[in-house]
Amino acid sequence: MASKKALLPPARAVALECVNDILEHGHDLQAVLDGKLRGVRISMPDAALCTELVYGYIRLRDRISALLGRFLRDSSKLPPKSRIALGLAAYEMLFLDRIPVYASVDWCVQYIKRQFSQGLGKLANAVLRNLDRMGAAAHAMDEVTAGMDRVDQLAVWYSCPAWIVRMWLEAYGEEQTLVYLRAGISSAPVGLRVNRRKEGADALVEELAGHPDCLAREGYALLFPAGAAPVGMKSMLAEGQLTRQSLASQEVLAVMEPQAWQGPVWDCCCGRGGKTTALLEAGVPVRYVSDTSRERLRGMREELERLGLEPPFSLLRSAAEPVAAEVWEELGAVSFRTILADVPCSGLGTLSRRPDARYHRTEEGVRGLVETQAAILDNAYAHLEAGGRLIYITCTVNPDENERQIAAFLARTEGAECRREWHTPSDSPYMEFFYAAELRRR
Repeated sequence: MASKKALLPPARAVALECVNDILEHGHDLQAVLDGKLRGVRISMPDAALCTELVYGYIRLRDRISALLGRFLRDSSKLPPKSRIALGLAAYEMLFLDRIPVYASVDWCVQYIKRQFSQGLGKLANAVLRNLDRMGAAAHAMDEVTAGMDRVDQLAVWYSCPAWIVRMWLEAYGEEQTLVYLRAGISSAPVGLRVNRRKEGADALVEELAGHPDCLAREGYALLFPAGAAPVGMKSMLAEGQLTRQSLASQEVLAVMEPQAWQGPVWDCCCGRGGKTTALLEAGVPVRYVSDTSRERLRGMREELERLGLEPPFSLLRSAAEPVAAEVWEELGAVSFRTILADVPCSGLGTLSRRPDARYHRTEEGVRGLVETQAAILDNAYAHLEAGGRLIYITCTVNPDENERQIAAFLARTEGAECRREWHTPSDSPYMEFFYAAELRRR
């Protein structure tokens, strides 16, 4: 006899499990999606549909919940997976024209009937039929958010927690807030980086830049539409000729002019090494890296091997905690001409690529991040030589983590100066927003 789970179509079955892990258990979207897709036999079209459903629903969860809430007295009383199934079906009905409405209603209703009860199945059918009857009104902000104040309107329509919307409105005004909100429900374009250390790099970047789908080229960086990829990309990635890295992430490094950085360079929050490998490919002398995660350091080493790059010395340490002098002496360095601090942050500038971040962050959690960032700045600056530069980077739009963080550092730090601050421009086509500051020690 077939199991209840097997009665759900493959793409929806995997999508439902992914969304449940993301929203109910706080797991990372991309990690969950990658893991689930690796663990099942699923066709490429089904995998693509699953990816679309997970990203699309997570981006628009609150808007969809508001629409479904018009026909449900209290959706919080529903079993979580029945609520998620309703949301996924609603996303299909509202945003995936290639799937007939009846097909979306059918799989959802049948699943809820078999997994839960006939009564819940009938309720799901009525709710989805009523949603379908809304027609164009379901896509009208004024209709969906009628009676709400402006903060709640924007929060629901753009599926962004009200505290973030309020913070952006107070800090940046409505026009700029709308730029960030619209980006947050958009699909991030695909950024690629050609490994200039590989033979044939110049010819490859020219070839890819001439691809009909290529949206932009900046040096060895290329931009493709979301869901698009040049032919042979998988093998080029495997051979170390290409790396996936958003153009916004590549841009923030470029504007800090790394070609002028003096070594030795310490990347004190290296993560999986996205910026470290970009710098090494460009010939920047990154000699030391550190991170709090053994797994991330292992992932960076694998990346370095894939790209054919010499690995820097690595430390499993928090950049917020002083490192004993004897450790640096053993490694052959005590102070640095350049330190890159790509600090842990709330990630609110990259919601197009990491849409689940909006649900995982809290005001209290962000305050903790601000304290960690301040400690990293103080500790890194203590290892900076006179005349050296400290590059501070975040992928968020929050003045407490950006401008105010730097202002507070300068106020408490004798001899420190800020040479420049930079934000990703509002009209950037990259759909991601970074902040950077160049600090110097006099």
